[in-house]
Amino acid sequence: MANTNTNISKELVQEEILPAMKLGLTPLSAMSFKAVADKPLYYADTVRVPVSSARTAGTFAGNWETGDSTTTGTDVTIGKPIFTSAYIDPTEEMPTASRLLSMARECAYGTAKKVMQDVFALFVEANIGSTAADESVIAAAAYDTDDQADMRKLLWDKGVQNNMVAIHDLAYATALTKDAALKDKSASGSGILQTGEFPPILGMRQLYTDAFPTAVTNENTGVIFTGPTTAAVAMGVPGDPTGQEGAAGIRTTVVVDPDTGIPLSFRQWVNSATGFHWVGVYVMKGQSFIQDAAVRIVSA
Repeated sequence: MANTNTNISKELVQEEILPAMKLGLTPLSAMSFKAVADKPLYYADTVRVPVSSARTAGTFAGNWETGDSTTTGTDVTIGKPIFTSAYIDPTEEMPTASRLLSMARECAYGTAKKVMQDVFALFVEANIGSTAADESVIAAAAYDTDDQADMRKLLWDKGVQNNMVAIHDLAYATALTKDAALKDKSASGSGILQTGEFPPILGMRQLYTDAFPTAVTNENTGVIFTGPTTAAVAMGVPGDPTGQEGAAGIRTTVVVDPDTGIPLSFRQWVNSATGFHWVGVYVMKGQSFIQDAAVRIVSA
């Protein structure tokens, strides 16, 4: 028996597994994000994530060089690898390439979900606050596009002007699909009933996720409205975390998305004692809270 399934090429990893990772990481587009593609990352490495912030104009007084930098940065410390793995027992099921790829796609989404849970854990009352300027109490069943206008005003009051994003849990996302203004295509220009995808609302991109962590759901958060100056995230691929790269039975494939820079490592191996065929998907990442530039809708 071969010690890995060599039918899983780098091209298959890129085409079949990476999209599941990208799907789970869609909310990263709301953050300040940096992908490190030119070198492996190790635990406790520091990555400087660029953070663009608003600038202030002045009256010319003989010197063009009176402004501050247009880009600041936040240092993010890389944690231990985030991974998801699965196996096939060959006495119960044939470890074919297609079956292993199917399992690896689930692993990729699981890894992405854990990344997002760690990032969303920054969006808690301790960082954002719980006053009327920080959150609104709106039940999911009552939530609609008018509420988005009110939440945008709260973001404006915190100095957020551009790249605003509303990130929903599934209950609030479902409620929004029932909003008459969105369902009426002639009024909104939206094809949500046909496509299931949200259009921008009041200039804010609309996202949804099942990755809100316990730290957020315990505070009854249903929707987070944010801009890129709230949280910084860095991602890359690991140096081999176990020191086993190249050993018999272990094969690692690294791929990077050319558009976003999102990376992943796909690992295959066979347990010599059990004969189980394993696959795993893992990344290195870190996250850091930058400033209070977010507001929330809570259910109670």
